[in-house]
Amino acid sequence: MNPFISLLFLILAAHTTLSAQNWSTFGGNNSRNGRTEIAGPSAVTAAKWIVTSAATTLGNAVYTLGDRFVTSRITFSPYKGKIECRNLQSGALLWTSPNLGNSSILYATGFTHDAVYAHDYANDSIYALYPETGQIKWRSSIKSHTFGAYPGFVFACNGDPILNGPITEGIFTMRLDKNNGEPIWTNSTVIAIGPSWILATRGDRVYRITGGISVPIVITAIDANTGQNLYNSSPIPGDGDQENPITLGDNGEIYFWRDGGKLYAFKDKGASFDQLWAYTPAMTTGAALSGNISIDNQGNLYVFDASRVKRINRLNGTVMAESVELDMSQPSLTIDGDSTVILNTGKGQFIAFRPDLQSFKWQLPAPNNVYCNPAPSKDGIMVVTFGGSQIRAYQSDQVRAPVADFSVESTLAYVGTPLAFQDQSSYQPDTWTWHFEGGDPATSSLQNPVVTYAQTGVYDVLLVVENALGTDTIRKSCLVEVSTNAGTQQGQIIPTLQLYPNPASESVYLDWPKEERVLHCTITDLTGRVISQQEVYPDAPILNVQSLQPGYYLLAFQGKTGRWIARLVIQR
Repeated sequence: MNPFISLLFLILAAHTTLSAQNWSTFGGNNSRNGRTEIAGPSAVTAAKWIVTSAATTLGNAVYTLGDRFVTSRITFSPYKGKIECRNLQSGALLWTSPNLGNSSILYATGFTHDAVYAHDYANDSIYALYPETGQIKWRSSIKSHTFGAYPGFVFACNGDPILNGPITEGIFTMRLDKNNGEPIWTNSTVIAIGPSWILATRGDRVYRITGGISVPIVITAIDANTGQNLYNSSPIPGDGDQENPITLGDNGEIYFWRDGGKLYAFKDKGASFDQLWAYTPAMTTGAALSGNISIDNQGNLYVFDASRVKRINRLNGTVMAESVELDMSQPSLTIDGDSTVILNTGKGQFIAFRPDLQSFKWQLPAPNNVYCNPAPSKDGIMVVTFGGSQIRAYQSDQVRAPVADFSVESTLAYVGTPLAFQDQSSYQPDTWTWHFEGGDPATSSLQNPVVTYAQTGVYDVLLVVENALGTDTIRKSCLVEVSTNAGTQQGQIIPTLQLYPNPASESVYLDWPKEERVLHCTITDLTGRVISQQEVYPDAPILNVQSLQPGYYLLAFQGKTGRWIARLVIQR
């Protein structure tokens, strides 16, 4: 890589937003800080759109990626559920999750470039669904003791999900391969109660509250790459049944409520933890301390205590402001790009407080909406789910500086294979400056560039956008993993398996090693989405490709003696 480009990458990275507008998990991001750069609606007098959906008992969490969002539709009698994916701009239904049986209770637990992640609360199965179609990408061979409605997953730098393990098997934390769902590592350090969701991640560290009834409760730092415990805090007083959330600050802080105890602030020193302060709440029961912790742009905390929302000074743990008493149950908070504190009371109401908590901008009835951070997303659109069959969206009407974001057609790429990037920035930027580590071109000013990579590796991508009101930068680390295409070089067909014609329009004929009596063929597009699966036999060595749209496809052939991969072009 050009040394100048490398230096520029480092300079720009120092001013980079790591999580701008997408809501990938509960709390919005891996830090669980409930904060977004996007400004929520300035008023809720008129909805941007209203759609009728499948009936649901509760309004469940909304996870977003660019112009799409997913949410679970769950009924309690009988207890079953599925996931819907809809267009963020219009509310139009894009897909519904596959039918996994009448008893399936499928909760959305995260949304990334790689997959919509789901947990079946009926049997603790973990699924990855293709974002484009909702079809099953994989079902993990290992279970997860997770309450899918609430916690969501966190993600390693490359997008691998990190989550609870099968606790009954003595596995409490694990990292799964995003490509196939198999465990990369497991960790057997005890947590207090399953399905406790007290974990967050930053860089190469996973932070978890560990311990239990007979084991001291501590903060544990886990190596995100190996799953090994690195260091612990000293024991922290409180009940043994720790269930409350953990939130990461911007400068190495870890915040959490101790069940039956205090609100603690610790600092990660790299090989140990230092306690910064402890705040004694007005009530110390678990119910009083339920709900997430949110962090504003100055690093101060917004927390729940004794039926109030309180603003806590990040430096010393003192109360800076507090709301009036509120009727709340399992509440949640979001701090938007205008520093508005958007509260979901969990009792049927959203309230948008000003930062001092003394007045509010608006109130919105939200019957039976629980377990759900308000999630302002692309272009200021905030989707609100309700109990019943209605979903609504509200949007800010103000013109703003842009918020940078983008998508990529696949996070897995082959050497020499073109890879398309698409701008997903909010508030209509008019210039784009891309920086592709290891890519060709290394920079681009196109809105939606196409890039190739000459060498294998894992690469970052950085985008700077600008309009008349300002500029914004986002870097996505470990985004693109480039490998050689097994069995092919620069898209050429391997010599041991021939297919013709190529390009094709309706049928493809094959010649393959004589020792193979049957080949199983899987056809995928360049994003990895499975399009078709067929069996091919020597007496009828033909693939039917009439249903394929024009474009490029990868064909994977599996036989008894090996696996072959070829690239096919469909033209009409």
